[in-house]
Amino acid sequence: MIDQYVTELNQALRGPRAAKASLLTEARDGLADAADAYEECGLDRESAERSAIADFGPVPAIAGEYQSELGIAQGRRTAVLICAVMLIQPVAWRIAQTLAGEGSGGQGSRGYEIAETAARWSGGVAIVWGLAMLFATGAGGRCLSAQRLLARATGFFAFAVCVVFAVLGVLMTVSNPATHSLLSLTGLPGTLLLLGVPLAGIGVAGRRCLSWVRAGS
Repeated sequence: MIDQYVTELNQALRGPRAAKASLLTEARDGLADAADAYEECGLDRESAERSAIADFGPVPAIAGEYQSELGIAQGRRTAVLICAVMLIQPVAWRIAQTLAGEGSGGQGSRGYEIAETAARWSGGVAIVWGLAMLFATGAGGRCLSAQRLLARATGFFAFAVCVVFAVLGVLMTVSNPATHSLLSLTGLPGTLLLLGVPLAGIGVAGRRCLSWVRAGS
C-alpha cells in the first residue's frame, strides 16, 4: 500500500527531478517507519501500512504542500540560472570577439555605449535578485507563503530578463563598431547562440516556476 501511495503522490507532483525524488523518498521512509511502529504494536503489515497512510494524510492534501516546496525549489533553480548566465555571458562574448579578431568595441558609438551600460547595470540587478532569492528561500527563509511569493516573482523576473537582454543584445550587436559583419561570429548568429539560447533557457525555467508554484497554491 505504501508503494501505491507514493506512486500516486509522484503522479500528482511536478517539479525538479532531484527535489521531487528527495520528497518522495522522505515520504516513503516516513510511512515505512510509521508502519513498522504499528506492526510492533501487533497489527499485521497491511493494517499497519493502512494506519500509517491514514496518519500521513490523503494524497491531494499532501501533494499541495509538497508541490509548494517543488515550486520554491524551481524558483531557486531559476535564480541560479539567471546568475550563471549573467556572469558567464560577458566572458563568452569577449572570447567570441577574440576568436573573430575584433576589439571590445564601443569607441565612437554612442548607441553601443548606452546599450552596454544598460546591460551592465541590468546584469548586476539580475545577479543581486538571484542571490537575494537564494538567501530568502534557503537558510534565510522561514515563511512558506512568503517563499512561494518570491518564487512566483522570480518566474516573472525571468521573463523580464529575457525581454530586456534580448533587446539590449540586438542593439549592442547592430551598433557595435567592432563588428565586421552582422553575419559574423559576433554578429546576429553569435548573438543568437551566446545570448538567445541562454535566454530561452531562462524563459523555460521561469515558465516552469510560475506553473509549479501555481499548482501548489
